[in-house]
Amino acid sequence: MPSPRPQPLRRRDLLVGGVAGLAVAAAAAESVWSLREAAREDAIPEPVRAGPIHMQIVAHPDDCLYFINPRIARVLDDGAGLCTVVLTAGEASGANAWSPAAPADFAGYAAARDNGLRRAYALLALGDANAPWDRYLAPLDSGQDVELCVLRDQPRVHVVFCSLWTNLGRITGEFTRLLALWEGRLDDSLVLPPTDSPLTAESTVDRATVQATLLELLDRYRPAVVNTLDPDPDPVHGERLGAEQPGFSDHIDHTAAALFAWEAVRTWGAARTVEAWRGYYNRRWPGNLGAADLEPKGRALDAYAWNDGADCELPSGCGDRLIAGPGAGITYGHATHPRYTAAVAAAEIDGRIRPITVRDHTVQVLGADGWKDLGGPETLPSLDLAGTKLYAISAEHTHDPATHVRDVHCYDLVSGQWQLLGNPAGTGADARIVGQVAAADDGRTALACVRDPDGGLAVRVRREGGEWAAWARLAGPAVHDAPAALAMDGAFTVIAATPDNVAVWEGDGSDWTSRMLDLPGPDELPFLPASAVTAAQAPDGRAVLASRVAGSSDVALHIGRGADWTGMRVPLEGGVLAPALAIGPEGALAVVCDDGTGAPAVLVLELADLEAAGAGRFGLLSRPWTRGDITVVKRPAAAFGSDGALRLWAVAADGELWTAGAEPGGEPPVGWSHAA
Repeated sequence: MPSPRPQPLRRRDLLVGGVAGLAVAAAAAESVWSLREAAREDAIPEPVRAGPIHMQIVAHPDDCLYFINPRIARVLDDGAGLCTVVLTAGEASGANAWSPAAPADFAGYAAARDNGLRRAYALLALGDANAPWDRYLAPLDSGQDVELCVLRDQPRVHVVFCSLWTNLGRITGEFTRLLALWEGRLDDSLVLPPTDSPLTAESTVDRATVQATLLELLDRYRPAVVNTLDPDPDPVHGERLGAEQPGFSDHIDHTAAALFAWEAVRTWGAARTVEAWRGYYNRRWPGNLGAADLEPKGRALDAYAWNDGADCELPSGCGDRLIAGPGAGITYGHATHPRYTAAVAAAEIDGRIRPITVRDHTVQVLGADGWKDLGGPETLPSLDLAGTKLYAISAEHTHDPATHVRDVHCYDLVSGQWQLLGNPAGTGADARIVGQVAAADDGRTALACVRDPDGGLAVRVRREGGEWAAWARLAGPAVHDAPAALAMDGAFTVIAATPDNVAVWEGDGSDWTSRMLDLPGPDELPFLPASAVTAAQAPDGRAVLASRVAGSSDVALHIGRGADWTGMRVPLEGGVLAPALAIGPEGALAVVCDDGTGAPAVLVLELADLEAAGAGRFGLLSRPWTRGDITVVKRPAAAFGSDGALRLWAVAADGELWTAGAEPGGEPPVGWSHAA
């Protein structure tokens, strides 16, 4: 839905009588340490390039800790550098206390939040939340001044504070957020200098300046991976949460920051991969983090929230006291959901299984001579393969809410032709709901499936020798944005996680029925997945499903058809990606995901192993996972050759594709190597 449109604000409106008339109780006493570091006359340090750099572009100082971590902890452990760009000051009500009597100090509260983020990163990188930082005023060629913070004893960790006012209505009397700057309803935004910051209050920025700043930072740091918040938040269902925007579930600043970030990344065009992370809507899905991931996430949030009681000698405070703790919190701290994880597919081309992935926003296949661009549109990092057809989604993150584009495209591996399949909602706000595409093909009929804006799913079907039919909307419950589709002998099955169950749609491509699967789960209750559900077709026609178990990181595997299902729980310490599946010619089943260190975790079973619990039961299957020697950032892909050899591919922390393999009947691999 379009957001409210107050009268546009002009630069003069903001500067004349604005800041001068605002009662901001900025702390008079300043930290000697902060002043000394802010006044350094050294040249602004260059990024440390000992390893790949991951850039996070977020709205508020705690966004990366709630919504992206534990990924940050994992890539730090792997040797990656960090640059986190925080667009707003996050000044909220200006009170760093729950007491309604606490006085407003916008600059002080912004400083406390910045202090908390620095302390959290110092803890993650060095194990010492109070490790010192060097702070610089960084005048950019864009015309915008930012504060650059470098962790002194681990200088591969950088934080950039842009410190735009979160809500200029505190100056103008009208509700005006960052989204108004993106959509063009606000000409300029003011900078709110946190207490002790080298930034100055005279700074103003317009939309073009913010975009130029992000482009300049991208070019300066040249990140291999860019993490953003969600530019396409889920629609609101039930009670609203915080600063949601009309029709959408996430904080209005999160969405605006993500839109700015995706436009910058697409314009820059050199990031190997990009990921969007769910925001407030994590609170409406089951927790998906096990102890291995909750521990580093919770420790970082404790440091950010000043729950350790440390004395950092900063008058504005050492962290954000409005964050409940200790630990990872009682709301959305227990979940971390990346949105576009299925960025790698495996297809048989010219008699060999080859990986296809999205690199630099384009679909590319790795052949004998290296990477080959398959042409077609720029796409989101999400693919699905069915038969000889590959499916992807293009996006136009527009400034006008009515012209957003999220379109499905189909690439024929045989003819080499792309075809536009469009969007069941056309363009605009509803088009943003579709999420990732799922596909199925029984050799005669092809099916593409996405989430429908009205709830349930929408499908488009192409029968052999014909054209693609129009989108057909299938009634049903609200689902995750990543359904899974299967096809055999004219029968189609589409499966998706819902907030409290697993739903299935069954049909022949024309007539469909929908129901809850009520899969067997723990404690004899219907199974509740904490991730998207993935699926593969067994040779006898049964479906094999995989997902994460709610409230943990364990993997659940189900096998069955109709109402007859058996489930097994496979313990796994950590990980946030839904498992990928592959079934071999002799009934071998490969399960691949990530673990609590970020490494690829691989398990090879026999289909018969999934039946041990008995029909209608949910048993325990304790098998050792094989851990790879890389850190993955996208869901791995797996495929068996006709000889039974297993091939694996994954996008690693350097943004590149890595591969591993096992001979028929051999143990899953530990060592991974660059695919190209």
